[in-house]
Amino acid sequence: MKKVITLSTILLCSLCLAACNTTKNTSAEKTEATSVQETTVQETTVATTTSPIKDTQWIGSDDYGYVKVPKSWIQFKDVNGGDDIQYSDGTDINIVTLNTFKAEQFGISESELEKVDPIQISNSIYKSKSESPDFSKVWGSKSKIGGYDAYQVNCIAKTGKYLVIWIFKSDDGKFRYVSLEGNLDTIKELAPTIEESWTNKKP
Repeated sequence: MKKVITLSTILLCSLCLAACNTTKNTSAEKTEATSVQETTVQETTVATTTSPIKDTQWIGSDDYGYVKVPKSWIQFKDVNGGDDIQYSDGTDINIVTLNTFKAEQFGISESELEKVDPIQISNSIYKSKSESPDFSKVWGSKSKIGGYDAYQVNCIAKTGKYLVIWIFKSDDGKFRYVSLEGNLDTIKELAPTIEESWTNKKP
């Protein structure tokens, strides 16, 4: 996951999400405050009734936060993943990624980072995904994760794979990045668990 973003890029893209939502996907406006599974339903007209995951494990770190994933999932290191914490079901399809944005990634100081709004970061990610030839559809929405308001970037790859990215600021002042990628069943089943379980304190 490449997350090196310049401050100028963030500021220039600060209105991108709202503008693109209007022109590319008006249904995102209707689901602005809904969770990812509800947004996915509107986009794909697929029901979201799934059984809760019973057998889980905590993954993460004090720096990146913690979430629950299926107990059978294993940690791996993506060669393009940088310093991410990543777990998968043993395939390269269903993957959870955790990270925290740092000031040096934006080429700014810690004090300047404090003034950045999470929506500016999400707009930059939205613009990047929208311009990528790998994705057939990209839209934005809002949700909550770990009790925090989050900006979501939702993507459907040309392969049919889904990608959901949560960007938010936790109460310790850190800008958080959480993503879930995989097939639709995995998104529907695991997204609610991630949204409900995320915490910045070790369980």
